Amino acid sequence: MPPLTIALVVPVVVIALWWTGSLPDSLEVVADAHEGIETLQAELERETAAHQAAVAALRRTQQELEMQRAEVQAFAADIERQESELLMLRDELAFYRRLAEGAEGDGLGIRALRLQRTGQARGFDVTFQLYRPGLNRSLDLEWSLEVEGYAAEGEDRIVLDADALGVDADRSVAGLRLLRGQRVRIRLPEGFEPQRLTLRAVAKDEENIEPVAEQVAWDRLLEEIP
Repeated sequence: MPPLTIALVVPVVVIALWWTGSLPDSLEVVADAHEGIETLQAELERETAAHQAAVAALRRTQQELEMQRAEVQAFAADIERQESELLMLRDELAFYRRLAEGAEGDGLGIRALRLQRTGQARGFDVTFQLYRPGLNRSLDLEWSLEVEGYAAEGEDRIVLDADALGVDADRSVAGLRLLRGQRVRIRLPEGFEPQRLTLRAVAKDEENIEPVAEQVAWDRLLEEIP
């Protein structure tokens, strides 16, 4: 029998058997199994899509949490910085009040001795404040500084005075009342290893006012550089 004839006859026979109720049970089982597979496949696709959506939502939530956590940390750091600045401002205000009231005594004082980098090789700015308590009291004074250390290839202690450090600023202060800030640029010689910095101040024509000095380790000054 030709193939075309077979293709036409088989469907006719199947339809006739179904019409007469003579379709084998095995064909019905195959049809049910195929339908079940399609149902499971559709369910699997739905569950897969739902899972992928849940994973995507989880990742978005994690990213949002990371951003929120970073914002919280930034806010906390900012609050901590502000609290530190407020504490410093309170201390400064209390000091100025005591200074104006003359509560810091009658002598000279040195405070806020610091180093600042200049961007030049072995160059630094030395900043400090000189003060004398009392609104109605003023005096003239002179200051000096020196840096103590060692040469790179030597064991002998070396003390460099202001001239050796290249200081060209005026080292006298006229009419100091309460407080005066100073900034001085120094330059360390090549091969010199600094150990400590000393600042001194002495009043002119005021024998009853004791000279003052402050000495700070060089490494400590470097640690305080922002």
